[in-house]
Amino acid sequence: MQGISRKPTRSSIRIKKALFAVWLAALILFGGAGVACAQSGEEELYLDPITVTATRTPERLSDVADSVEVFGPERIDSLLPGDALDFLSEGAGVILPQASGRGGQASLFLRGSESNFTSVMIDGFKLTFPDGSAYDFGHLSPEWVGAAEILKGPQSPLYGSDAASGVVNFLPDFGKPGEAPSFTVRARGGSDDTFEEAFKLKGGTAKSGYVASLSRLDTEGHLPNDSYYRTVGTVGLEHFLSDKAKVRFLYHANRNRYNIPGPAYQGYTDPNNHSKFTEQLIGARAHLKPFSWLEYIPRLSLYLRDALHENRPDANSSSSSISEAEGTRLHFDNQINVRLSGKQLGFSALRRSISTLGVEWETEDISAESDFGFGKTEYESDRRATSIYAQQQFQFQESFTLAGGVRVDSFDAGEDETTGKLSASYKIPGTGARIRGAVGEGIKRPTFGDILSLYGQIGNPNLKSERQKSWEAGFDQYFSNKTIKFSATYYVNEIDDMIAWSPTPFANGTNYENVRKARVKGAELSFSLIDFHDFTTHASLSTMDAITLDDGGVRGAPNYVEGEPLLRRPDWWWSGSITYHPDRLKATFRVNTMGDRWDGDFSTYPAPRVINPGFTRVDLALALDVVKDGVSMFDRTRKSKVENLTVELKVNNALDEEYEAVYGFESPGRQWFAGVRAIF
Repeated sequence: MQGISRKPTRSSIRIKKALFAVWLAALILFGGAGVACAQSGEEELYLDPITVTATRTPERLSDVADSVEVFGPERIDSLLPGDALDFLSEGAGVILPQASGRGGQASLFLRGSESNFTSVMIDGFKLTFPDGSAYDFGHLSPEWVGAAEILKGPQSPLYGSDAASGVVNFLPDFGKPGEAPSFTVRARGGSDDTFEEAFKLKGGTAKSGYVASLSRLDTEGHLPNDSYYRTVGTVGLEHFLSDKAKVRFLYHANRNRYNIPGPAYQGYTDPNNHSKFTEQLIGARAHLKPFSWLEYIPRLSLYLRDALHENRPDANSSSSSISEAEGTRLHFDNQINVRLSGKQLGFSALRRSISTLGVEWETEDISAESDFGFGKTEYESDRRATSIYAQQQFQFQESFTLAGGVRVDSFDAGEDETTGKLSASYKIPGTGARIRGAVGEGIKRPTFGDILSLYGQIGNPNLKSERQKSWEAGFDQYFSNKTIKFSATYYVNEIDDMIAWSPTPFANGTNYENVRKARVKGAELSFSLIDFHDFTTHASLSTMDAITLDDGGVRGAPNYVEGEPLLRRPDWWWSGSITYHPDRLKATFRVNTMGDRWDGDFSTYPAPRVINPGFTRVDLALALDVVKDGVSMFDRTRKSKVENLTVELKVNNALDEEYEAVYGFESPGRQWFAGVRAIF
């Protein structure tokens, strides 16, 4: 299998060391020189932005004790992303391998936790799959994304059972009231017969802001039977009824088809194997503020997902399989915030107090039918949850922040759950330094596949929720009006009651049981510098020790072996990018290096454990503003009819590294894409 047994050559090792040395030298150069530079208030917001995900209330990032990473519009745009994976993979503690190329399944292991332990949202509305399985990040397009936030650590007290290890929240690029309308057209083409088109309308009226986008991606892929298409549409409207009330509506739809390449030992040829997915999210939210100290935020969302996987007989296989599933989630959330100052409470040492109380109701339905050659199977199921959550935040005058939260989940099936968390931070006066810490617990409710009897397997309706207990300690250092930031975080995750599958029934007569345990310990180091002599840089280094403490005595599968590492979790990895952005040019050089990690060879059963070699991937992005703010670089005397016209060039895997992000699925070699973006 290509790339698996190959050992790194001396020359490749030298290249990796040289790249790391260049990256480290650049950080030292820019970091040391940048301490003395003065920056604008707008740039200060770049490293200390307002985050809405960490506490469910808008807070300055430096006032939040939890670990949050924010990808703002400038950082996202500098990478010229074709998929959301392009910028999410830069996150510290983020492991996001993709099988094969575009359209291939991409699962997130946030801080080494399970791939279905992270809740995914758009503007606070849940996008996580209703059946409880891991979200596939391989289909997310970037054109509608204004910013993204990754909230790390157990967040079940605020966001429920899908947030056992964290939350990823994508924030649409809404227009603002009074903003002049703009229309953006983007077109790119390149390797593997790839064509991308995107359109976005954004602006505002006197009392409203809106955005509407539509995009299309078509590619033949780099392997046989590897083609992929994706159509995504997003519409958002925010209307201010008064200075005390506003409402927001959002519609998001994604339709895609991926032709799945066969295994490597068949030359990746499997012409009749493909999957289709359609997802729709409809959300509405109101923000009512009848008094200066009281807020009421009701949210209502409907999520619909249709999935089809079909594999018809071909020259390589006479077997046939087909499965179809429909999932629905209806989610209703009522949140109340009470904001009081220390003066109102008669406590002068307190700057402010924010009390949050909420009630959530959720119902999930799934219906499916399948035929894997053993007879047709049909099933329907649904489940409900009613939850109460509360959070208290205190911000003291001496720069001390304390926050605590608790949640009670009442499930119609399975045990009810109670989770909590506590976090604190302290800004050391006059130093720009901050220390922080958090401890909490998250849960993951069993998936429908765990509790239902499917495909000849006996589900276990009495399964308990999987549990993750975590603690972390961190340090942040800001320099030069918060335009330079260094962060370090150490964390420990203890995962209990992990659900195991066994090919032979357990003593309870089912094929599923809560018998596994795992532990993940890790450290994250990150550095950012904004606009020093037209240079901006971001870098992160992550280390991890992820090990199975107890496999429950279940053998035959490689995922969990007592005393051995968890699959697809490397011991270390790092990512760094440097962007040069003078007046009309934006050039980004990015390096991602992944260490060796264990994986499974699923071409055989039982799948043996194998080591997937590490790799270094270099990406380049170049954007030139031929027209900027209505002024052409060729004729500065006349106003152009186009507000902005940008020529773009992107090169992925510029060194043509041979690697497999997921064992058995060859990742693309060098790829290039070129195009234009016009704003009217």
